[in-house]
Amino acid sequence: MRFASLGSGSKGNSTLVEWNSSCLMVDCGFSVKDSLRRLQRLGKAPEDITAILVTHEHSDHWKGVLPLASRY
Repeated sequence: MRFASLGSGSKGNSTLVEWNSSCLMVDCGFSVKDSLRRLQRLGKAPEDITAILVTHEHSDHWKGVLPLASRY
């Protein structure tokens, strides 16, 4: 199992959790452009994401979910 933070703060939050062949994104508070840049730094692509889990209702945790999921 591997964990990697894409970022954490009032401008956005997101963490990747990988296990076997699954890649879970926990929260997605960044824009699509910012998420792609952060994923690329980790050698990941949006197509690698199996699911997105939103932990709670604050916008810095969910505002990028729909744009990212709709696009990919």
